[in-house]
Amino acid sequence: MQESQELKQAQAERTERARSAILAGKFLVTRIAPQQWTVQNGDGVRFGRTLPYAVSLNGDYWACTCMDYQQRGPQILCKHIEGVRLSETAQNQSYSDINKEMQMNEQPLSDGSLGDRLSRILWELRQPLDMSRVKRRQAPGMGSVPYLEGYDVIDRANTVFGFAWSFDLIGEPVIVRWQKKVLAWNQQEKRKVPLIDANGNVQTEEVGLVYITGKVSVDLDGKFYSHADLGRCIFTGDTPEALDMALAGSATDCLKRCFRQMGEQFGNSLYDKEIAQNAGLEQGRENGQTNNPAASTTSQASRTTTAPIVRKYGDGVLVNGNVPEQEAYDQFKTKMGKSPASKDELRSWLAGQRSTHMEHQPAPASVVA
Repeated sequence: MQESQELKQAQAERTERARSAILAGKFLVTRIAPQQWTVQNGDGVRFGRTLPYAVSLNGDYWACTCMDYQQRGPQILCKHIEGVRLSETAQNQSYSDINKEMQMNEQPLSDGSLGDRLSRILWELRQPLDMSRVKRRQAPGMGSVPYLEGYDVIDRANTVFGFAWSFDLIGEPVIVRWQKKVLAWNQQEKRKVPLIDANGNVQTEEVGLVYITGKVSVDLDGKFYSHADLGRCIFTGDTPEALDMALAGSATDCLKRCFRQMGEQFGNSLYDKEIAQNAGLEQGRENGQTNNPAASTTSQASRTTTAPIVRKYGDGVLVNGNVPEQEAYDQFKTKMGKSPASKDELRSWLAGQRSTHMEHQPAPASVVA
């Protein structure tokens, strides 16, 4: 009986510490996945001096990486877990209150006055980014980066702004072209070297960069709020298909960059290096969760260090971060059962696929360097 009373008192103390820290602004709680958070406490919230603690929920089991939980948990939940619980409860209560207010009004909140609609939009924009929306793609080199797909950004904008927004291009696209040396991996020198043709000349290929400037405008009862930015996309070759894909890619990039200025809902936090390391890694892995907190911590650590897919041609050249080239590479490997020997072989294969119409689905229009 006395032991039970001591546990209750110890738990109450930690709950009160968490509440005091939140009220004093000394807790920074960030959701990084549906059931995972980071908690930074103390002066580190203001000055970034302390590393955050990782808090997770698996079924009914809470876990934290702090020393207090490692020694007293799970019988006693540490102040970091309590901070997450209090923050989540406050957010859910706020969302519930807004829903009740909307139901009490004769008209939906979004159809009310400018002030009411603006309040709803601001509330939506302040919500944490749902990490299940985040995808990852291979970047030039060995790493991968998180991103939001174009259709996802458009869908979210329709939800937040109620279709009362527009995207307009400012001026004509700018297209820059130049000749780039073709490099190949030299096994003997352990580095990439320029390819030399039969005449002893360095082989080159034409590459280009498309710039597009645009702006996003949101209509709030006749008052327009705009954000402008620059989109860009690299392409290889002088074919119409390559340029067409680059124009579309730069327009999508411009759209996403314009919306990014509106904050969390449009992926602005993905430019934070710490968040970018893990964002999107949990996608599609929810079915593998366990109810064992210790196993969850180990599993989380192993997933964080999982290397991205590496695509490499037979000559040692890595496939770069452009989605069309990655799709073409995967398509070749699936149908041929092996990796293409070089980028030139992949281009030739794609040209053959288009000319003979052997596929039900069109192959990617070009391979982008």
